[in-house]
Amino acid sequence: LFSNTPGGAVVAGRQATLTIDGQFYAPGGFTLAASQGGQVLRWEEPRNRYDQLFWQAEHFAWRIGQGLQDSPLRPLSRVLQNLQVMDEVRRQVGAVFNEER
Repeated sequence: LFSNTPGGAVVAGRQATLTIDGQFYAPGGFTLAASQGGQVLRWEEPRNRYDQLFWQAEHFAWRIGQGLQDSPLRPLSRVLQNLQVMDEVRRQVGAVFNEER
């Protein structure tokens, strides 16, 4: 999480291959190519590393300004569930952050 490693991804199927540029979990471009050749679709989008977190922060700030402490779009309980799942995956694969040592 704290290093700059390649983050592209490829999803290959019988009919097409999807190639995601850069960090697969962040906004950015991708290419969809037919397996039989000939048809290639390209989507271009600026790569803004971690900018997707901006929208979550802005929404939360707006909710707090309204005197609310949670969001129906992504409730805190769901965020905590996701974090628990990620921690369990890390535990099972033996991944430990430097801060945890």
